[in-house]
Amino acid sequence: MNTVGRIGSYIGRSVRTVSGTLNPFGGAVDIIVVKQPDGSLKSSPWYVRFGKFQEVLKAKEKVVNVSVNGVEAGFRMNLDSRGQAYFLRELDMIDGDSLTTRTSEQLATLNLKEGKNVVVFTCSKRQVDACIYLWRWDTNIVVSDVDGTITRSDVLGQFMPLVGVDWSQSGVAHLFSAIKENGYQLLFQSARAISQAYLTRQFLFNLMQDGKGLPEGPVLTSPDGLFRSLFREVVTRSPHEFKITCLQDVKALFPSDRNPFYAGFGNRDTDKVSYLKVGIPEGKIFTIDPKGQIVMNHHIDTKSYTFIHGCVDDMFPPLSSREQEDFNSWNYWKLPSPIRD
Repeated sequence: MNTVGRIGSYIGRSVRTVSGTLNPFGGAVDIIVVKQPDGSLKSSPWYVRFGKFQEVLKAKEKVVNVSVNGVEAGFRMNLDSRGQAYFLRELDMIDGDSLTTRTSEQLATLNLKEGKNVVVFTCSKRQVDACIYLWRWDTNIVVSDVDGTITRSDVLGQFMPLVGVDWSQSGVAHLFSAIKENGYQLLFQSARAISQAYLTRQFLFNLMQDGKGLPEGPVLTSPDGLFRSLFREVVTRSPHEFKITCLQDVKALFPSDRNPFYAGFGNRDTDKVSYLKVGIPEGKIFTIDPKGQIVMNHHIDTKSYTFIHGCVDDMFPPLSSREQEDFNSWNYWKLPSPIRD
């Protein structure tokens, strides 16, 4: 079977595994829930898409059941004519007013554990899944783009892994694992469509380099369908518009007087634009080219991810218990950066 055929076959199998007999437009974006200093919870948007059903569904079949860590949630979602799931406002159900998040009280009923939780959405015997990550309000986040940053190029980085070819940047798994071990949380962001969310998670968390895998973290893809996402990426060349909005949604989950973002990795000028927009200092923005060379402050360091890994404790200082106590002080968060240089 030629390469194109193998790619098509792989995508087809994956779609059927995730979405049953649906059109290949189903998926769900990972969700971030942040526990506030007062114990309340805030959630990023719940983006869930099943794609259009081939058959006409009755009203009761348009209900989307939600379960977290194998336990059915106390709320459900509804499905619109485009196959997108949404919440109804309890007081405005007649008007059909929709929501994409849940209240603190509703989130509390999920009994989330710190870190990764598995959420499954089921509608008319079809299902898609994602992860919910529970973080503290004093979490420090390192953001990474996927295509061209973890992979060696934007386009081939999406297709070569489908046919069993390793197309990842050398040293990225060891570096990101060391950053996680120093107390930071990784957030993976991609302008890929929501229908590619499952395959993106599969690629990231099955990647192994010399026995080391990438650390777990939320994967935030575009909530849009495949064609709209491709149009934004290829025609208008404006993926940063989605990325900025996405990161601003995450930032809004944290106290207003602190910035959770510590550093960002990308491969395009538009990634840098996105990171600067949400307050990541220019000195903490790392741009990697197809040769694996890191550009930082317009200076190329040919030692790339491996070089940064060698000095990770200097560039990403371990969050010791003493420093963690500092992070728990509200006055500390009035500083422009979450880490003292």
